[in-house]
Amino acid sequence: MYMDALDKIVGRSLLITRKPVPLRNEVIERLRSAICKQLLPQGSRLIERQLCEMLGVSRTLVREALRQLEAEGLVTIMPNRGPSVAVLDRETAKGIYEVRAVLEALAAELFVERATEEDRQRLQVAFAAGKRAFERGDIAGSLDEWVRFYDALFAGARNESIAVTLWPLMGRIYMLRARSLSMPDRRAASMKEMEAIMEAILGRDPARAWETCRTHVRNAAVYALKSFDQETLRPAKPTSGRARGTTKVKAGGEKRARKNGKDAGSAS
Repeated sequence: MYMDALDKIVGRSLLITRKPVPLRNEVIERLRSAICKQLLPQGSRLIERQLCEMLGVSRTLVREALRQLEAEGLVTIMPNRGPSVAVLDRETAKGIYEVRAVLEALAAELFVERATEEDRQRLQVAFAAGKRAFERGDIAGSLDEWVRFYDALFAGARNESIAVTLWPLMGRIYMLRARSLSMPDRRAASMKEMEAIMEAILGRDPARAWETCRTHVRNAAVYALKSFDQETLRPAKPTSGRARGTTKVKAGGEKRARKNGKDAGSAS
């Protein structure tokens, strides 16, 4: 009877219609996205006052976001110099690809064995979206869709440890995908490899899903690491002490970055 009375008084006034995103998380995501899409170039300084003005938030929130991104390997905080965008080196990239090759292959195998029909549908939707972005040459859109594809793959694998292990690497994985796809002849081959992964998964073949996924990551590694090798052969460009292009964190900058990147797109 008490619950009936409470229902009449309160009704549906306490109903949560949407889940609000904490401001701290939004600040982290904005900065992470700007770094991954190279709106904030590697090696550039991150001046807290400028970031506060661009994001319209307090210095406390900016500092919390920078500490989180430091833990993800996207930001370096040096004594007496402050934070800057981390520079991804060849050896770190090689290690990331070695981890990816094993864990993503395992995720593909487990997906075949454990995924529900809903999981498979979600994976197919993400794959189709990534392929469409690839076909229209939208690198930024394609990279975003492949993030969703792997989210679906990890969810269907039903092994939380895989996602937890790879999550701190996701920002750098995003940048490495862009690197490998910038190399000649990589895009078409990458798309064929993704199609082979989907064929193995939908064909319910766990061994082939493992092998096709591992092969895909290993091939991507070859091209990404080659891009580092080519950089060592070119003279270094002088860099400014300031964070160039930081004002592009806003929506207009992201649109320009997408426009400039419309010459590649696939998984990696």
